[in-house]
Amino acid sequence: MKILITGGAGFIGICMVKKLLQGNHQVAVISRNPKLSDPEVANKIQIMSGDMRMFNDVMKAVALSKPDIIIHMAYALTAAGEAEPHWAVQVNVMGTNNIFEAARLNGVRRVIFCSSIAAYAPQKMYGERQVNEEDLLKSGSIYGQTKFLNEFMAGKFEAKYGVQIPSIRISAVYGGGREARGVTAWTSEMVAAAVSGKPVKIALRSNQQANFIYVEDSAEQLVRLALAEKLQHRIYNSGGITSTPAHFATIIKKYYPDANISFDEKAPVWPYPYLIDGTRLEKDINFKVRDIEEGLLQQINQERSARGATLIDKLNE
Repeated sequence: MKILITGGAGFIGICMVKKLLQGNHQVAVISRNPKLSDPEVANKIQIMSGDMRMFNDVMKAVALSKPDIIIHMAYALTAAGEAEPHWAVQVNVMGTNNIFEAARLNGVRRVIFCSSIAAYAPQKMYGERQVNEEDLLKSGSIYGQTKFLNEFMAGKFEAKYGVQIPSIRISAVYGGGREARGVTAWTSEMVAAAVSGKPVKIALRSNQQANFIYVEDSAEQLVRLALAEKLQHRIYNSGGITSTPAHFATIIKKYYPDANISFDEKAPVWPYPYLIDGTRLEKDINFKVRDIEEGLLQQINQERSARGATLIDKLNE
């Protein structure tokens, strides 16, 4: 099967590329910075440069790659969107709808839209219960509101043109390879500091609750959604594990007891829900996300491997 990934050179995107190649699928990537760090992977895929805001760029990429399925990852994140609202709307809204329209015109049967739990309101609006796919969306950020609008437009394209556009509301994704601008870049800072024996101060409250999913699990969910013969729903939560930065630090200190990790207890509180119901997706694609320690240990071992150190095994409680 031929799959086009927008933003395929990014954090989650490169994980998906590797998984799809392992499954002997043909992969194409469109990105504004289409440079893959792994040349072996780059030589096996079709890489195209393009600006999601330009319909001609998007149309050309879809026409050239002739995908059966598109996974749409390219998006302006929260901080960048708040800094440059006009640009963020162009990228997120027009860019996404350019993908929907190009898919329609080229006969693409399915587009996976990567939405976000940022489209929901803060947890207090829902009470201390898990937020599910039927709950009201009421984001306070440009990023979250553009996700909401694009989910609405996905429904319109499905109803009017018959293109399948399921949306997955992804929780906070952590793991090795996250850029400094990402919301969970602090996990990489924390791991790198512990492995190198340096102190680190994380710009978050230690008790900041969030729902986390490991990058490889997020990629696996997207691949399974793309390849599923039939999907039962239009909207899914990725689900994940509710945790805090302090919990991440506690796990790291199991492996690095001398790790010096501190926090900013006056940092702004994240405006996202932290109790997320992912059972709909878990049931439909038969996949359960890993616990925090398993994901974090893999991230630690990636850092150790990059430094030429031996890998470590999970410690018993």
